[in-house]
Amino acid sequence: MKDGTRIRSTTIALVISLVLILTLGALAQDLPSKLVDTGWLAANYGKLKIRIVDMRPDVRDYWLSHLPGAVYLNPETLRWPDKGVPVKLIPVPALVDLLGRMEIDPATIVIVYSEKDGFMPLYFLWALDYIGHKNVGLLDGGFEKWKSEGRFLTQDYPIKIKQVVYPVPAKLHNELRASLQEVKDSLGKDTVLVDTRALEAYNGEKGSWRRRGHIPGAVSHFWNTDLGADESWKSLDDLRSDYASLGVTSDKKIIVYCGSGQMASHTYFVLKYLLGFPSVKNYDGGFGEWSNFPELSVEKSKK
Repeated sequence: MKDGTRIRSTTIALVISLVLILTLGALAQDLPSKLVDTGWLAANYGKLKIRIVDMRPDVRDYWLSHLPGAVYLNPETLRWPDKGVPVKLIPVPALVDLLGRMEIDPATIVIVYSEKDGFMPLYFLWALDYIGHKNVGLLDGGFEKWKSEGRFLTQDYPIKIKQVVYPVPAKLHNELRASLQEVKDSLGKDTVLVDTRALEAYNGEKGSWRRRGHIPGAVSHFWNTDLGADESWKSLDDLRSDYASLGVTSDKKIIVYCGSGQMASHTYFVLKYLLGFPSVKNYDGGFGEWSNFPELSVEKSKK
């Protein structure tokens, strides 16, 4: 009897373990792409462990309607002063606390969206890349595409969210984030600097920074030029050709920047995930940090 009881107990334990493995495997399923199709999200929400994050700049848009289950995160929540430099990425302990308050843990699939394919949610995606969160993607076409397809919208808050603990990662992915010193060290070497601000800012004609212009040697590629007239993505061939004309190719080390990292995160996403470039960093200090040091050179385009 004892042997029979032991065998049954062992069998039950194995079955339970198998169920847990299969369940956790389903919850940990990888996203098929960093660019998430609305149909995939509609089919898998409620089946997989997904947190949808609405990052439209104005919370009133969220109040009017949003995707079911979406939490609202204002893009500015992710920015913090660092040694006097404004609006840099918040410290990692604050970031993981924020994630936990949205019931996001390392196994959660995070889907971010804005109105269309704008840059706001991609700063969050880059931040999650930086701490090594694997499953995060951008909703292709954003809120506007979801709405145009007649999919369900709501005004309800996801009030059943519980705070969880997101552990501080043991390793940060510094290969994705450039510091001021790295940018200084890259000048005149085999790294391509890409300025993603509007051409007027790059040329030094406009800007609210201490000095106007761009980091020496940087090429100009306004982030919005990666989108077509209808604000959808250009074809991969067109994107690759546009960047190649500037000397931005997959064999180069690339640092993207704007004023403070947000617009540059859009270009980071295009180069790293749409075009598959292996070495892309976002300089989130941006021209706002660079221009504040008078000993650092600033260039203006010749008219």
